[in-house]
Amino acid sequence: MKLLTRVFSVLMMLAAFGFAGTTQLTATADISASAITATDSAIKTATDSAGRDTAAKTAESKKHAVWIKLEGDVELSMYDFCARAIDDALQENPDYIVFEINTFGGRLDAAFDLVDTIMAVKGPTTIALVKKKAISAGSLIALACQKLYMLEATTIGDCAPIVQGGDGTPQIVGEKIQSPLRAKFRNLAQRNGYPELLSSAFVTPELEILELTATLDKGKKTERDTILVIEGEKYAVLDSTTKAFWGAPKILVKEGELLTMTDKEAEELGFSQGTFKNRDEFETKLAIESRSEVETTLGEDIASAIAAVSGILLILGFGALYIEFKTPGFGLFGILGIILIGIVFLGQFAPQLDGYIPAILLVAGVVLFLVEIFVMPGTFLFGIGGIVCMILALALSFEPSEMPEYVPETIETTFDATPWLLGLLYMLCCAGIALVFPIAASKYLIPLLPEGWTPMLKTDLETAASPTEAVQEVSVGDEGIAKTFLRPVGQALINGKLFDVQTHGEIIEAGQKVKVESIQEGHIWVGLDA
Repeated sequence: MKLLTRVFSVLMMLAAFGFAGTTQLTATADISASAITATDSAIKTATDSAGRDTAAKTAESKKHAVWIKLEGDVELSMYDFCARAIDDALQENPDYIVFEINTFGGRLDAAFDLVDTIMAVKGPTTIALVKKKAISAGSLIALACQKLYMLEATTIGDCAPIVQGGDGTPQIVGEKIQSPLRAKFRNLAQRNGYPELLSSAFVTPELEILELTATLDKGKKTERDTILVIEGEKYAVLDSTTKAFWGAPKILVKEGELLTMTDKEAEELGFSQGTFKNRDEFETKLAIESRSEVETTLGEDIASAIAAVSGILLILGFGALYIEFKTPGFGLFGILGIILIGIVFLGQFAPQLDGYIPAILLVAGVVLFLVEIFVMPGTFLFGIGGIVCMILALALSFEPSEMPEYVPETIETTFDATPWLLGLLYMLCCAGIALVFPIAASKYLIPLLPEGWTPMLKTDLETAASPTEAVQEVSVGDEGIAKTFLRPVGQALINGKLFDVQTHGEIIEAGQKVKVESIQEGHIWVGLDA
C-alpha cells in the first residue's frame, strides 16, 4: 500500500508537468522532489514503526513458567508442599504454573484440599503436564488445572474410591462416596472445559457411554457431521427411528469399566490439548523462554518419606508395645514402640520444623546416648542410634557454600570438589569427637560422680569370679540374687560367689532373685526367679 501511494504521487507530478510551463515545471520539480523526500520519510517511519511492533509482539510472546512437581502418593505432605509452592510461584508473577504430575493417587481428603488450592489460583494459567501417570486422585488434580497436556506413553483416569474389604481385597466404595466425587469431576469439567459426561466415567464403573455420529444436510453445501455423546441407558430407550438416524453407536466406555486413557485417547476425547515427546518440546510449543522450579524442603522430603512407610511404622510400633505389655518391667520393646509411633505423628509437623531438623536430630542423639548409659547399658543399639543421629545433624547443618575455598581462581575445573572434601573432613572430625568423648567421659568423669548418680558398676571386681575359671561351679537351675541392676549385664551372687551374668534383654533390679537359665561359652544367662 505504501508503494502504491508513492507511485500515485509520481504520476500526479508527471500530470502537473504536462499542463504547466517552464516556470511551473521548475516549481513542480521542486515540489515533486519534496514529495518524494516526504514519501521516503513516511515509508521509513512506517517501517520503523512496524519493526517496533514486531519486536513488541516477540517480547510479549516470551512466557515465564514456574514448575511444581507432584510425584508419589497423594498425602497431606503433598498438599502442604503444593500450597507453599503456589505461594512462592505467585511471587514471580509468572504466565504459567505448570504442575508436573506422576502419581497413582492416594488420600481423597488431601486430593480435595489440593484441588481447591489449585482452583483458587488467580492470574497465571494453571497447566497439568502428565509426566508418566495421573491415576485416581492424580486425574482429579490434573483436571483442576485450566489446561492439560501429556507426554508420550502416559495414562490418566480411574478415580474410583477404594477401601479394603473384610477379606483383605480392595473394593469400590458405594454411592455415598461416589456421588460427591462425581460432582467434583463435573464441577472441574464445567469450569475448565473438559468433557463432563466422560469425566463422570472416571468414578462410576456402572456408567456406559456411547458416541453417536450422523451426517446433516447430505448433498448440500451445508453438509456436516454431528456427534452426540450419550449414556447407554438413555440410548436404550430411544425409538427405532432415532436409532436409525444415528446409526450404530461407538462404545467409549464399557459398562463395568472405568475410563482410563492413553495420551492419544485423551487428546481425541477432548481432555488433553497436546502430546509431546519431552519437556523441551512442551516449552517450545507454549513459547516458554524463562522458567524456575519450586524445590521441596528437607522437612517436606522427610514428611513424604515418613508418610510412605507410616503404615509399617505403626504396625511395628504397636507390635513392640504389645510385646512390652506381655513382659515384666519396661525395656527395649517399650522404648522402640514409643519411638516408632512418635516418628509417625511427628512426621506430620516436619515441614513446619524444617529449619530445626538438625537441632532436633542432635537432641535425639543425646537422648539416645543417655538411654544407652542410664537405661539400657550394654545393648549398644541406642548408642549406635545416637551416633547416627548426631552424624546426620552435622551433615544437614553443613553448607558447602559457607566453607572456605583454597583453590586459586586461575584454576578452572568443571566441578570443584574442595568444599565437599573440606565438609567431609569436618564431619569426620566431629564424628570422631562424638565417639571419643563418651568413652573418655565414661572412663574418667562418670566414675567421679557420687553413689547413686552414676550408672557405672562400683562393685569391687576383685571378689568377682571369672566365668571362664569358675563357671563349672554354676549349674542350670541354680538360684541367686542380683547384686546390681541387670540392664541386661550385671553381677549376681550365686552359690555364695559373685558372677558376671546377663539376661535376655530383661531388666532386673538389684536385690531380686534370679535363676540360671543357661551357660554358653563362659557366659551365664539368668532370668527372674518367679
